[in-house]
Amino acid sequence: MSTLENIIRNRLSEIEAKYDVRILFAAESGSRAWGFASPDSDYDIRMVYIHRREWYLSLYPGKDVIEEMDPDGLLDISGWDIRKALTLLGKGNCALYEWISSPIVYLKDEEFFRGISSLKERYFRRVSAINHYFHLAVNHDKRYIEKRGSELKRFLYHLRGLLAAKWIGKKGTFPPVLFSDLVEGMVSDPSVKDGIGEIVRLKSGSREHDKAIVGEDLIRYSASLSSEVLSLIGTLPPEEHVSFVALDEFFLSMLEKSAVK
Repeated sequence: MSTLENIIRNRLSEIEAKYDVRILFAAESGSRAWGFASPDSDYDIRMVYIHRREWYLSLYPGKDVIEEMDPDGLLDISGWDIRKALTLLGKGNCALYEWISSPIVYLKDEEFFRGISSLKERYFRRVSAINHYFHLAVNHDKRYIEKRGSELKRFLYHLRGLLAAKWIGKKGTFPPVLFSDLVEGMVSDPSVKDGIGEIVRLKSGSREHDKAIVGEDLIRYSASLSSEVLSLIGTLPPEEHVSFVALDEFFLSMLEKSAVK
């Protein structure tokens, strides 16, 4: 275990003591989880935690979010109470899905992870997910990509959103967190793959907000991809209603077994 991992786990222990909670799951989110972090990227650590049983019986609900930023800005730690997390899971919240699917995990209660991973499959909402990623991509396009010479990270965020949306439209499953897996699964043109690989290489060796000219071939590719995803969105059937009983049952089970004593 690296020194940094020890520091992160110690910080998580401090948060448990400070807020009187038990952390059930903590993982890396953002560019480090996606595989194109810059050397100066911070660590976006996201978690799900549980309180004492009595906390959930109060007439006045407490705050269900914890946010902790280290003074030097290196560790950005935040997360949701289990009840909030499961409520959002039932709505197909893509951020939570990414946390659960992260390739970098710092802390994991095995029973919680098995349960929420199973529920993740049941409550995946294809239509809302493809719209989520498409709108992320479009928002980055309007704010950054149209100007060319954009921050490398912004172009990759834009492209990642489009590729994730395409994955959902084509495969009907939640997309992989690693950007390289998205590219491998969704990009067939070798020259485009090479171009994307070069952008990733530049981003991984530059500072977080460095800028570079994005080649016209990749600009054209992203525009074509955007049109393709928009067409896919128009073909998706309405989502069916799913019962939330399984979420309630899992919440009560975790409250019985894992709440702070």
